[in-house]
Amino acid sequence: MKRYALWVEFDVKPGAMPAFLEAARLDAGGSMTHERGCRRFDVLSDPSAPQRVCFYEVYDDEVAFLAHREMPHFKAYVAATEDLVSAKSVARLTVEESGAAGGLAARNATGATR
Repeated sequence: MKRYALWVEFDVKPGAMPAFLEAARLDAGGSMTHERGCRRFDVLSDPSAPQRVCFYEVYDDEVAFLAHREMPHFKAYVAATEDLVSAKSVARLTVEESGAAGGLAARNATGATR
């Protein structure tokens, strides 16, 4: 079974980074602690673009991701961050390979290679 993944990029409004990162940390932690179907949730910053934050999330399948969206920690994250972000993009991916030895190759849901 191929896992379902997301790559999400945010442009955070000036001055909003501390609040955004705190909400993201709570969402990521809640996801990893309380969701059986969440396999990975990384919050990443971009040193070359200080207002950019990326999420890399991996779920067992799309059903597990949809369950994530119903969790209290996700709803709290949305409420806390909706006014902190100036732009957002989401790529829905399929995990083709995972592991330190083989690296990670991902293909988006339409089949195009990234």
